[in-house]
Order: sequence, then structure tokens, then C-alpha cells
Amino acid sequence: MRKPLSTLWQSVLTIIVGVVFYLIDCLFAHKMHPEVSWLESGVYMGGLGGFYVSVIVVLTGTYFLLKTVWEK
Repeated sequence: MRKPLSTLWQSVLTIIVGVVFYLIDCLFAHKMHPEVSWLESGVYMGGLGGFYVSVIVVLTGTYFLLKTVWEK
């Protein structure tokens, strides 16, 4: 039986998922906005799976990471 992930690793994994979402946004948005650098083009992704979702996921992971570190 597997041991569940600790809250620390869940927080880190959430931040990584948010960064991956943003990089995927950059991949698609750069085709629509080639005049902007590749890494900055992710900001131009709108809609449901866009930039705001990536930011919310990263901020949630950061919040739980800081909460976990602060409690220990």
C-alpha cells in the first residue's frame, strides 16, 4: 500500500502543474502573437484554460507550501 504524498510535496506538485499549464499556454499563444517573445506570449492566452488558471494554480500551491513550511 502506498503512503499518501505529504502536504509539502502536494504543494510543490501543484506549483509544477501551474508552470506546465503556463508553458502550454505559451506554446499555443506564440502562434497567435509571434511579435512577443515566447515566454511572454502565455499572458495573451485567454479563456477558461488560459493565463488566469495558471496563476491561480501556482498561487494555490505557493499558499499551501508556505502554510506547510510555517507550521513545521
